[in-house]
Amino acid sequence: MDAAAFEELARAHGTPFFLYDADEINARIRAIRQAFSETVEVFYAVKANPNLALLRAVRDVAGGLDISSGGELEQARLAGFDAANLSFAGPAKTTEELTESIRQSLGYISIESIRELLECVRIARQLGTRANVVIRVNPALLNRAFGIKMGGKAGQFGIDEEDLSEAVQAIVAHPGELAFQGIHIYAGSQCFDAAGVVEGVKDTFRIAREIESSTPLVCRAINLGGGFGVSHVDSHKELDLAVLASELRPVVHAFIDSSPVQRKIVFELGRYLTANAGIYVSRVISSKSSRGKEFFMVDGGLHHHLAAAGTFGATLRANFILRNLTRPGADTVRCQLAGPSCNPTDLLGIDVELPRPEHGDLIGVLKSGSYGLSASPLLFLGRNTPAELVRHNGSVTLGRRPRPMTDFN
Repeated sequence: MDAAAFEELARAHGTPFFLYDADEINARIRAIRQAFSETVEVFYAVKANPNLALLRAVRDVAGGLDISSGGELEQARLAGFDAANLSFAGPAKTTEELTESIRQSLGYISIESIRELLECVRIARQLGTRANVVIRVNPALLNRAFGIKMGGKAGQFGIDEEDLSEAVQAIVAHPGELAFQGIHIYAGSQCFDAAGVVEGVKDTFRIAREIESSTPLVCRAINLGGGFGVSHVDSHKELDLAVLASELRPVVHAFIDSSPVQRKIVFELGRYLTANAGIYVSRVISSKSSRGKEFFMVDGGLHHHLAAAGTFGATLRANFILRNLTRPGADTVRCQLAGPSCNPTDLLGIDVELPRPEHGDLIGVLKSGSYGLSASPLLFLGRNTPAELVRHNGSVTLGRRPRPMTDFN
């Protein structure tokens, strides 16, 4: 898109705004499936970006959704996803959430503890039905290839591998209440090393085989998690899908070919699918010099995009990729890009090189498709929420309108 196109959207919807490209997300989903010769399914992790219009746009391409709350369950159903294609994970599912999941016959409830497993038994018995469950396993293997590690250590996620026998026995003992589907392992997030993903998948297959060799249970569904790495600060750094497929495809095919039953192998992905498919656009409102540094103030900031301000899960502060959308050819300047709030950390850019902005210019924060608005303090200082626009089949539509603070009273 050129400067005129962004300006037209800004005039129509105001600034700041998010723009998400559902066509790009769908292309990534298709590329993953094709890379694995259609032997794997791709579930979209709603937490990465729960915009309803976006979910509707990916509905016919994604194999299903990974959800983590009753609210995401409701959003998924509004988007038109079949309950059978939903996977519900999270360490603190409430009785109400479990009840609704069982009542709607969700495809997979990822069991995170023995207590949760027994709660599903109680609810299923009360409803006179069966709960579709997978065991979320906290593996013994600590996979060091993942930047954020969620397995292989003490944690709130899943049942420790060494305690699996208790969970398995409980499932075998309650065939009338529990319909065992398989296992779910999410080793971590932000892995850029294909060999690390392969190591984790091999370990997951090993655990599935051990369950099947020692019990009457069969793992028809195996959720391999996700965590494919994609950088917000480097335009080229991400997990190489071609390398991953070349190393992992033989492992997956060998496992499927040696299986006595038909398997459903799933990757659940969020950031990897959506990060590159979003841009956050704000307008330059003011400027100043302060003790040798130049500041440009914009109407967007941490209240809409906490991750870009470096305070959402970032180990080290690093600038997202920034663009002057209005005058990309201007002479560059080293500057600070400050948001409108009274918080000194409200900086979208620190010592960033940009084509010199002028008042009224549009500034774009690239790679903003994941963990943007929904992971930000949107009521902070009472500014309007941004418009969220979705591009699908080449057309841009309003996915969510801006809302003033008083709408939340």
